[in-house]
Amino acid sequence: MAVVTKQILDKVYKENFDKDRFLSVDPCGVVYKLMEHTDNQLDIELGALFVAMITWGSRKVICPTALRMLRDEMRWRPAHFIMSRQYLSSYTDAKNGCVYRTLNVDAFKDVCENIYHAIQGYGTLEALFDKKSSEQVIQAICEWLRPAKVGSLNKSACKRVCMYLRWMTRDKSPDIGLWKSRSKKDLYAIMDVHVIRQTKGLISNSRPTWKACVELTTLFKEWDAEDPLKYDVALMTLADMDND
Repeated sequence: MAVVTKQILDKVYKENFDKDRFLSVDPCGVVYKLMEHTDNQLDIELGALFVAMITWGSRKVICPTALRMLRDEMRWRPAHFIMSRQYLSSYTDAKNGCVYRTLNVDAFKDVCENIYHAIQGYGTLEALFDKKSSEQVIQAICEWLRPAKVGSLNKSACKRVCMYLRWMTRDKSPDIGLWKSRSKKDLYAIMDVHVIRQTKGLISNSRPTWKACVELTTLFKEWDAEDPLKYDVALMTLADMDND
């Protein structure tokens, strides 16, 4: 794989990114399906959070699993699912007690319980996180999702949580831009082993750690201070092109 550059990624983002194609294979596309059934902000926030929570592994498996969760277990109403505690009787037919890969039903219910208690008194997650820094938001969500083993700030790259914040905050395709009170300038890069391989030569860290995430974020901000995470979209588009 050739070393990527700003010029390459700018070209990929401008000429090769195709929203419809991207959403047809990416877990974010499942969130768009949810929005065909509800325009309630808390529904979308929570639904997207659960999709992000299970976004590791093959997208061909993630997407149908996420769809089953939102459609069959939550009936397209994630907010009601949480606030009425329907999760306590969910996934009764889960094979081997498994929701997805290493996430079992008990851990899933623990996540739901954490979220249930955290959002009491708030109409939306955007309101809950009002005036909090990106780091504080990441730390809080990582704590909610601890039973799902998404990592923790300063100990991992928190990939799935950073991706969720991109979906919610960034107001350009393929992202949803639901959180108008937050800025896409303050997002963190989505870092994993694939990104490490793609950005070899651009950053010094060779493992997908929080330090690597911060280093890549800093570089993206140097390239585009207003919309640094467009380069994450470009990297994903480039990866899909390489896999064609």
